[in-house]
Amino acid sequence: MNTHKTAINPSILLLTFLCGLLALLQVSCRSARQQYVSGPDLPPRAVVKDGVAITLRDQKLTVFRGGKKVKDYRISSSKFGIGTTNGSHRTPLGIHAVTKKVGDGQPEGMVFKACRPTGEVVPVDAKGRDPIVTRVIQIAGLEGFNKNSHSRRIYIHGTPEERKIGRPASYGCIRMRSCDVMDLYPRVYRGMPVAIESCSQATYLKAEKSTTSPTISIPKEIVAKLPTDDVSFRPTKSKFKRRSHGRYGRTRLAKRSKSGYSRYKGKTKKRMASVRRKRRR
Repeated sequence: MNTHKTAINPSILLLTFLCGLLALLQVSCRSARQQYVSGPDLPPRAVVKDGVAITLRDQKLTVFRGGKKVKDYRISSSKFGIGTTNGSHRTPLGIHAVTKKVGDGQPEGMVFKACRPTGEVVPVDAKGRDPIVTRVIQIAGLEGFNKNSHSRRIYIHGTPEERKIGRPASYGCIRMRSCDVMDLYPRVYRGMPVAIESCSQATYLKAEKSTTSPTISIPKEIVAKLPTDDVSFRPTKSKFKRRSHGRYGRTRLAKRSKSGYSRYKGKTKKRMASVRRKRRR
């Protein structure tokens, strides 16, 4: 009896893997959209009279002055849904405040890294590019559950992927078209309240007109204590420091404590002795 082994083409395996990965991403994006629109459209806990309201249910950002809508824009929030966990890439809810604006005088499409212009200008819908562009508005969370929004670098910024505006597509930030974020930029200031809610804009406007809805106001004392842009990018002090060991040019991480370093030093001596023995052979 003859047995024939069938060889599996590696390209077919790779194609199957990529199709499965794409299906997984589509499912995660669909679940994020369902998270935004599922459940009742509940009114917000409080409303801004002079500030910004971001309603995730319909992906809109609205500017208010004196309790009246001045301007609204279409936005794009996280494709992973709502959340405040570090590393989750989700958009946080709750009351925030503007801490800093970056991008004065920069052209449309200017790429920013660490909130600093790089000199590179990216056109709209550039293939394979998804940087922060045009303008950056930094915000900080003012409630217990969203106080890490500033350290998570949740921004309001421009994006070259304008074709995705109007649906969840970001990694936690609030994305806008470059022309829209340039229009919004002069309307906001440091200490301006930014409310991110899961409801729709229509529900938020109803709550805005209601006389029973509590209003959001940020005292000057809290504004004075708001973080600056340098806080997010200042590296944390490590418990380790680098030490160089002899002619081998090896750099290792040694603990600052004497006991930890002495243990490390003993291990290094043993390692070097074994290296010398091998070379003699």
